Amino acid sequence: MSKLNVIIVGSGLAGLTAARILREHHNVTVFERGDASTATGGQGIMIAPNGVKILESIGYDQNLAGAVPILGFRIYGKDGTVKEDIDVNLKHKFGADALAQKRADFRNELLRLATAPSAELGIKGSPAKMVFNSPVVALDPDEGVITLKDGSTDSADVMIVADGVHSRLRKVVIGQDGYETRKTGLTCYRIAVSVDDAKKALDGLPLPHWWEPEACKNRLSLIHSGDESARFVTVYPLSHQTFFNLSCIAKVGPTSKNDVDSWHADADLGQLADLFSDFHEPLRRIINASTEVKVWELQDLEPLPTWTRGRTILIGDAAHAMTPMQGQGANMGIEDAESLRLLVPGTPRQDVPSILKLAESVRKPRVEQVLSETRKAHSRLGVVERMARNWEFNSSYSGVEDALNARRKDEAEP
Repeated sequence: MSKLNVIIVGSGLAGLTAARILREHHNVTVFERGDASTATGGQGIMIAPNGVKILESIGYDQNLAGAVPILGFRIYGKDGTVKEDIDVNLKHKFGADALAQKRADFRNELLRLATAPSAELGIKGSPAKMVFNSPVVALDPDEGVITLKDGSTDSADVMIVADGVHSRLRKVVIGQDGYETRKTGLTCYRIAVSVDDAKKALDGLPLPHWWEPEACKNRLSLIHSGDESARFVTVYPLSHQTFFNLSCIAKVGPTSKNDVDSWHADADLGQLADLFSDFHEPLRRIINASTEVKVWELQDLEPLPTWTRGRTILIGDAAHAMTPMQGQGANMGIEDAESLRLLVPGTPRQDVPSILKLAESVRKPRVEQVLSETRKAHSRLGVVERMARNWEFNSSYSGVEDALNARRKDEAEP
């Protein structure tokens, strides 16, 4: 049975998930502008049940990623007292837990799934070919031809553009300028701290309630200022609970950095410490002792008029960047990648454009609803409330085939 040749631009979370999905039945090559360690840093990422279900279907090993299941949500006041505790069994309700892990560990596991020998994974096909340090500078989306920085070209039957939030190829696919990410007025400082470093920083104080294992109980915790500033810190365990992620979010005036530079920059620790100087002492000490703090001026992207052109499709942040205020950005990229299952074994080259359009018809309306709900959370900053409100819609998604079957059923009803 003939195979399609597939080129994926970008080796981020969406691109590598797509590579794993497609490698079983097609020939896949991934071009990455950076090197193999392009996802660096220990900051955390949480994958919700809708994403985890897809990952589990492709052999994702949560143990290798050091993933920690999230079994509830908790709200604290800035003095460290518990205001609300929500116990949840997401696996029972939606078929999978939410999983928290370091972003770099998560990407490494996806890279393994994309490139490991097929026999090791128990699947058919060949590993995806990874081509690092090879920026793609031009694209013919109709013919399926890319041009690399060194002037060389390559072609494929399917082009998947997964080059991230600041995609250089987005405008080529949609055919116009004007669709770039914009800052939202919120800033997120991201820290990952080990248990050992936290104990040193606390200098004799006990681990805070939201960290100490017996008290934490695998919670995603929200420490809220309780005032008009609406500052808050989201914390959750990583790496088999040997690390904790802290995402400190506040309304901060925009810097002079352009959108690209403000995406993953080193933070001013003094500014962060000042912003949260009235929070409880254990948190202040941990922040002040942090050695690696990244700052992200939260950005999102207006809905695009299209994700596809010819034999090319945008996926992940290249198609629909959003803030983490509902915890769904990475999950939407995983769902996009899974929709490429529609390129079934034996798909002829001439059918590729119509199949990509079908995938877009499923994914685009869903993503736009998730973006709308995420934007509502920007003003209220009630991330736990917002996530709980949308659990059913977000987490019940089980893949493109189920979505298509549901749509056909709706269309068949009088």
